[in-house]
Amino acid sequence: MALAIMLISAPSPTPAETLRFDGTAPTEEKADLPPPAPSPWRLRLDPAWAEAGVLGSSHRGADAILTGRAVASAERPLGARWELRLGARIDAAAQGGGGDDTRFARADADYDETWLRYRTDDWRLTVGTQTVLWGRVDEIPPTDRLSTKDLTRFALDEQTERRRANLAVRWEGFQGPWKLDVALLPAFRPAELPARDSIWHPVDRTRGRILGTSPNDLPPEQVHNARLGEASTSGAGTGVRISREGRGADYAATVQRVRHSQPYYRWRDDDPGSGTLEAAYPRTWVAGGDLAWVRGGWTWRLEGAWLSEVPVTRHPSPGALRYDTVPGFDWVAGTEVFPGGRDLRVTAQLGGEHLLEADGVLDRKAAYYLTGEIEDLYLYNRLRARLRGVVGLDRHDLYLNPELAWIAAEPHEPYLGVHWFDGDEDSLGGFYRDRRMVVFGWRTRL
Repeated sequence: MALAIMLISAPSPTPAETLRFDGTAPTEEKADLPPPAPSPWRLRLDPAWAEAGVLGSSHRGADAILTGRAVASAERPLGARWELRLGARIDAAAQGGGGDDTRFARADADYDETWLRYRTDDWRLTVGTQTVLWGRVDEIPPTDRLSTKDLTRFALDEQTERRRANLAVRWEGFQGPWKLDVALLPAFRPAELPARDSIWHPVDRTRGRILGTSPNDLPPEQVHNARLGEASTSGAGTGVRISREGRGADYAATVQRVRHSQPYYRWRDDDPGSGTLEAAYPRTWVAGGDLAWVRGGWTWRLEGAWLSEVPVTRHPSPGALRYDTVPGFDWVAGTEVFPGGRDLRVTAQLGGEHLLEADGVLDRKAAYYLTGEIEDLYLYNRLRARLRGVVGLDRHDLYLNPELAWIAAEPHEPYLGVHWFDGDEDSLGGFYRDRRMVVFGWRTRL
């Protein structure tokens, strides 16, 4: 009886004293916590890639190259109407094989688009470093003159990735289908060039060649030991573009006052004996426009621009050279179509570049070319095959870039490709003929 009373009156065990089936005490239960607040920052890595290339020509300046790039950005709203973006990039390149004077390894840090933006219902103002990419065609838009070109890999990258950010003040106004775009660049930024000994540099002192010139016009021995300099550059750039989007067609017109960002190499004081090649960036007026419309599944695009100052080299007498500028006109007409309305995509663009009032110049007075791209998907959309190319029509000039990319692990893409060049001595394909190579790499966007 006493034992029964003791069992009934004994206190029940507390949760901490209760044992699990395995003989261990349970952990103390924690109160449910609210989920962490989402970060106002939007972080991106776009793009990021690494690539290795093996050269195959017997006259190559290197045996292999390694390149890589990473562009990181962070964006966030600052209230209802303000927005902030921070951006940075790292570019790395290494070149091996060949002679000791062509081997190098380097990494460069640079700013990307970093700006503060204010927006209303009818307009927005952006101040900071940004890429002002005007024009409508895909590969070589004639009215794209405010942006700074990235020539560190020359033409291997797609057009949108061959641009660097500029310090700019940009105002964009919207009124129904109309848009007014005004940009001011307080300072000039020239094109970004590869390392001096890179196989992509436009001056090849090993062979004594300058891109776009013939050995018959500029003897190689004059270039072998040349020093590279920069002509004086200063002054702001500005541009205005007005555009309209509609059911029938989209069109735009632009006027700009800018410097050419791609360098034009001239002898200092027009004297080859000076031993110094200067990179000139003449200031020019640009007036142009573009037009696009869709008919029967085909997208058509037209774009053209007149330039007041295009750099040239005159030869007034045998052995004499004189730097000058002349007017010019560039144009492109192109189309894009998805045959069958499925994954196959085809683009083709016919373009021309013309020098006006250009009698007695060493430069090509007219150049005609065809650019294009063919893309399709295979293996249940796991494999993407693409072919990019540029073909000269007035002379032998060829660049082809076939590529296979495995896209099943999106956003990661391992790929295998070829860069093939060929052409006459004074053409792009002829200058880079010895740079043919097979590449394999990886790219992603996060």
